[in-house]
Amino acid sequence: MNIEVLFFGKLRELTAVNRRAVVVKDGSKLADLLEHLNEEYGAGFRQQVNNVKGLRILINGREYTQLGGKEAPLKDGDTVVLLPPIFGG
Repeated sequence: MNIEVLFFGKLRELTAVNRRAVVVKDGSKLADLLEHLNEEYGAGFRQQVNNVKGLRILINGREYTQLGGKEAPLKDGDTVVLLPPIFGG
């Protein structure tokens, strides 16, 4: 399956891209996608995704918590947005 992933804030800095297509196995869940990204981008990325309070994850514009949390199923063509909190003014 092809999943479009959009990165914002610190995650954009860590990945050096603002969007990319990721291929995951059929039947994958959000947790599988996140693990794939963690392995690819390393410890800094993993820390941002797993430990930053206020990280928003959207699947096709909906909060992942409304879709089953990290066990939310993914479908071919889904768009996942990783949006860490942005501080400053």
